[in-house]
Amino acid sequence: MLLVFVVTLVAMLASYVLLARGDGYVLLAMSGYTVEMPVVIAVLLVLLLFLLLYMVIAFLRGLLGTRRSVVGWARNQRRQKGLSRTTQGLIAFVEGRWDFARRSLAKAADNSSTPLVNYLFAARASSAIGDAKAVDGFLKQAELSTEGADVAIGLTQAELQIQNAQYEQALATLLRVRKQSNHHPIVLKLLARVYTELNDWQQLLKLLPALRQAKGSGVSDAEIAALEQSACRELLRDADKKGGHEALANAWKQLPTAAKKRAVIVADYAERLIEQGQLVDAETVVRNQLHRLYDSDLVEIYGRTLADRPEKQLAFAEKLLKSQKDDARLHIALGRICSRLNKLDDAERYLQQSIALEEHAVAWAELANLHAARGDYRASAECYARGAALQIGANRPMLLPAVPASEDGKESEAVDKSVAQQGTADSKTA
Repeated sequence: MLLVFVVTLVAMLASYVLLARGDGYVLLAMSGYTVEMPVVIAVLLVLLLFLLLYMVIAFLRGLLGTRRSVVGWARNQRRQKGLSRTTQGLIAFVEGRWDFARRSLAKAADNSSTPLVNYLFAARASSAIGDAKAVDGFLKQAELSTEGADVAIGLTQAELQIQNAQYEQALATLLRVRKQSNHHPIVLKLLARVYTELNDWQQLLKLLPALRQAKGSGVSDAEIAALEQSACRELLRDADKKGGHEALANAWKQLPTAAKKRAVIVADYAERLIEQGQLVDAETVVRNQLHRLYDSDLVEIYGRTLADRPEKQLAFAEKLLKSQKDDARLHIALGRICSRLNKLDDAERYLQQSIALEEHAVAWAELANLHAARGDYRASAECYARGAALQIGANRPMLLPAVPASEDGKESEAVDKSVAQQGTADSKTA
């Protein structure tokens, strides 16, 4: 402001001096007309014209600025209204008012800064009321509204398809999305669920390594292990049911190496081999696993297998006993192996030791069979009754093997009567 004041003052002084002296003039000639004026007047006219031009320009700028302000205000009002409707729609969505939610979200989408969110939640609300056509329409609008959101749109579509039990369509959607984002954790998680629902156990097993490495999927290591266990057991069950021993062996070979070292899966495979009568194969599989890691449930199964050389099987089990003296199930296994080798005294000793450590109905049943093999049916009946009482107390079905009958059948009939009487008394006591 000081600079403008000084310049103005100097200009006024100079103008006064020039006007007082009256030096110089300006002559304008145009189209036969001439205009003559002093230099100072010409300068003042130029300055006046410049001032008028400046004022016109300022007026026009102010007018245009006002229009832009009005347009911006109107746009801001629409945006605020869209935000308000979006908020109302999301609140209605959370409250479960699906129809109102989708109408509010759809109307606010054009004025929303995030139309993708509006359309995706409108699609979810439409799915909740079963309007599949509206779902497809909203997903299409979401795709057109925002570039680079194919993964988000695909995940939403897959989740809605899973909710409606459209697992094959969900699989196609997820496979398409996975091509764009191969290691996306949520894609892998949903794929695991779809494969489980479709009973596609082979593909599930192939997927699990990627799911285990993915971060942010929300699937814990324990859940992945449970999925792997279920897939392996189902594959073994299907092979056992459809193709017999050869198919079961092939299914076992196709399982992941890590899965074949887990005791629970080995136990399931061994049980199926035993049911098929493949006792030697079962013994090999179980023994290899017990070499790697001891497992109490697995060692009980080992006692029901049969090796090519039973003496080596007994030696292996006795070797395990050195470090597992307090495992009642290992003693049951030793009792069974000794019984097959006709070492009845050793078998009875192991079974008694098992009962002393922990009473099992199976141990009493094996002891009953041993007494029956010796011809001591009274002792056999007592052991059966003790085992039956344990099973009744545990609320389990009777799984005890039958007592061998004698030649005339009298002892067997007496044993059955004694077992029935003892079981009735024990059940009343329980």
